[in-house]
Amino acid sequence: MKNTQQFRQQSALFTLEGVNSIWATVLDRSTHVSFPKNHEIQTIQSDYFYYLIKGKLKLSCLSTNGQERVVMHLGPGTLFNEVSHLHLSAHRHSLHTLEQCEVGRFPDKLLKDTEFFTSHPLLIQNLVQSLGIKTGAFFAQLFDSGLIHVRGRVCRMLHQLWKENGEKPSFRTNVSQVDMAAMLGVHRSSLCREIRILREQGIIGHFSKAKLEIHHPEKLLENLD
Repeated sequence: MKNTQQFRQQSALFTLEGVNSIWATVLDRSTHVSFPKNHEIQTIQSDYFYYLIKGKLKLSCLSTNGQERVVMHLGPGTLFNEVSHLHLSAHRHSLHTLEQCEVGRFPDKLLKDTEFFTSHPLLIQNLVQSLGIKTGAFFAQLFDSGLIHVRGRVCRMLHQLWKENGEKPSFRTNVSQVDMAAMLGVHRSSLCREIRILREQGIIGHFSKAKLEIHHPEKLLENLD
């Protein structure tokens, strides 16, 4: 698990999970809530932040014209919507469940409760660490979008999916080509062109939400330069 977390922290696009597991020890301070699949969790003028107990959701940034850029997927053991209570920003973001989710809902005033953090110093330490991981991911995405060509970004994400799924030659991704284009911030036609080239070169095989075949993962890394 340690190696997996290190790899994810070094990647521009990743699934974040388990980094805030220690917050499960204070779930008695939260309210248990269930969200159905494809539900948008309120983030604007919200009085809460959350701990994801079960399920998966996506964090996206929204432009003024409504265009979505998926930033990361969040899995169990992570806090979310905490940043909006610690930093005021003109940029909009959204949180959508990718499957049914069970969460602990905390009041935002807990983040300003000195007595609470004095009693739980490891929680504030963990919160700072996870904020650093998220910040690193955002900076890495900015670097990629400005300095790495489309093929390099596609290959990096395919290699990452291969790593996150146990380095198997074939696996279920739960990520469609439409999802990948949104996460990479590229036009779908550009992504399809790169996928076709990788298939013709024999580096990958079938690619759908249900199945991704990686024949030569080492050659994906060769395309990062």
